[in-house]
Order: sequence, then C-alpha cells, then structure tokens
Amino acid sequence: MEPWEAPVRLLPLPLPPVHGEVFGWYLHRLEAANQVTAGQLAKTLTPFKNAQVGQRTDTLWRWTPMVLPRLAIMTGLTPETLRMLLPAIARVEARTAGDVVRYRRRLYVACSHCMHRRGITRPVLAHRPADLQLCRRHGIWVDGNRHYRVGHLPELVTAEHRHRRIARRFPDTLEAATKEAQHLVRSWLLNKNQPHLLSRWSDRLAQLPPKEAIYGNIIRRRVDEREYIATYPEFVTLLGMVADPAWRALRAPRRWANLSQHRRTINAVYTEAEQRLNVPTLRGKIQSHVN
Repeated sequence: MEPWEAPVRLLPLPLPPVHGEVFGWYLHRLEAANQVTAGQLAKTLTPFKNAQVGQRTDTLWRWTPMVLPRLAIMTGLTPETLRMLLPAIARVEARTAGDVVRYRRRLYVACSHCMHRRGITRPVLAHRPADLQLCRRHGIWVDGNRHYRVGHLPELVTAEHRHRRIARRFPDTLEAATKEAQHLVRSWLLNKNQPHLLSRWSDRLAQLPPKEAIYGNIIRRRVDEREYIATYPEFVTLLGMVADPAWRALRAPRRWANLSQHRRTINAVYTEAEQRLNVPTLRGKIQSHVN
C-alpha cells in the first residue's frame, strides 16, 4: 500500500496555515513541529514521487484534488478553510476542472509581529494581494525584503487604505493601472523633473529608519525599496485616476478626434492629475507617457 492510499491521522501539532501561505512553506512548518519531513507529508497527501519538497513549492503541477480531504484530516481543518487559506489548493482544483490557471508569484514575508501573536517565531512566506503594502496594525512595510517601520508617517497609512478601496472598486483595470502609475512616478523620481514632488519624497526618505529586519534570503532585493515607500502616497493618488475606466476611456486614442479635441483631452488629464497630486503643474513633463 502506497502512503497516499493509507488512512490519514491527525498530526500531533496540526498548525493552521497563514492566509495565502505558500504550500511548501506550510509543509515545512508542519515538518518542524511534528518531526516528520515535508516529503513524507507530501507522499501521504498525494502520489508524490520526489524525495524532497522545497519551501517555495507552490504550483503543485503533479498533485491531485485528493490532497484537500487528506490535508483536512491531517490538520483538523475543514476543506473550505484550507481552500480559502492556501492558494495552491484552489489552483489544483481549478486545473482539474479544466479552468485556465494564472500563477502570479507576488510573494511577501508576513509581519513578524502579527506572526508572534499567533505563536509563530519564524518568517512566513505568503502570497501578497496587489493592494497589501503594509501591516496597518503594526505600521510595518511588508512589500520588500526589509520590513521598515512606517507607522509614524500617517500619509502612508492613509494611502494604504485608499489603495484597498481602489482595488475593490476597479479590479479589472488594477493590474494595468498599477504598472502605468508606477512607471510615471518612477520616471518623475529618476528624472528629477517634478520639484514639488521631489521635496515631499526627500522629506519622507529622511524620516525612514536606515536599517530594518532584512529577509534577503527569502524575498528578492528591491534596489528602489526606500524610494518606492517614499513615493507610495502619490502612486496611490495617481492609481485612483488611471484605474478609473472613465479616465481610461477618455485617454484612449480615437481615430476620429481632431488635433483640437486631442489637446483638450490631454489638458483635462493634466488638470485632473495636478489637482489630485496638489502640484502647480505637470505640463510638459508627462506628455510622452499619457498620449
């Protein structure tokens, strides 16, 4: 009898997963708590031929839906709870049903203070929603390999609230708008052609702590991490505009528009962006990006 054919028993320490946790990471936490290898757990859950399972294993391409009921018995959690907490489970079921599975590896290390409240002392790697940038409870920036303390900058906390509202309101345009807004803000920072914005960003950079806990062996290094934190409020402000379908439709090229109509459209975009960002002018600076 193969391990995945044998009856499953409840683990001595059936730790629950963290919301969005990488599947391999969860198996390794169970391994550490129960003195059994992650590979042995994997063989118990599904026909698994490899001797080892990595901490970052999350695609589960060769796994079958039998993993869910067996993991439910092993952990004492309901299938519904596991399906909600572990994205890999939902992908296995979707792939089995013939649905198209888009795998996005947007990962982060969960706030260590939140984990300590749950009795977890080691880092936890999980999938990050597009609108999660900081832990509001503890004021910790989690989007990167350094967890900077930013709770003393209220504009960052406010921007994170707005970011979540934008994500709920415009889910269909959020991904494209995020790339566009990040590109615009990053270009202003590097080109140094928006002095009013640069002044704000310099003030925020000066208030960031120089060093914080680093998870460089878990999350890739972002060379612009501090700059991204400093520009985050303006990024969210711009995101609220470029994610709005009404503004996206206004900026879409129209073959029938004459030059005068085109100029009025561009001026309207500039005016709205200037008002939202509270700067005297952006004209002549972003035209190459919004045309």
